[in-house]
Amino acid sequence: MEIRMRMRYGKNRRHDKGVPVACDCSAAILVATSRDPIIRGRLYFSCPYEISDLCLIFKGPDRGCGFMRWWTIALCDEFDKIKEEKNEMKQDLDAANKRINAQEEKIFRMEKKFEALEKKYESMNKYL
Repeated sequence: MEIRMRMRYGKNRRHDKGVPVACDCSAAILVATSRDPIIRGRLYFSCPYEISDLCLIFKGPDRGCGFMRWWTIALCDEFDKIKEEKNEMKQDLDAANKRINAQEEKIFRMEKKFEALEKKYESMNKYL
């Protein structure tokens, strides 16, 4: 009975949800504050080339990818991903524990067989 465990943690996670590390143009993400009068002060993640005019001067106008994700939404997604990973790890741990129990049962049965063979060998030695 072989139980294969899933290993999807870390680098194999979905990149369209949660706290971003890099945007679509592979630049490091910046945290910026909204200046819009309606939602002033709200934090968001953004491509650095969309925010800074200096970057546009040095990198060219086509450099930015337009990436933007609200900070609160990204954190909620990140919490959901962490909970999902925790549940997957718990399932993997349960599967590993089942495999350990199965191996322990095999060892127990092998020890019983060994004891029976040992007794049989001892009884045969009486006649020699």
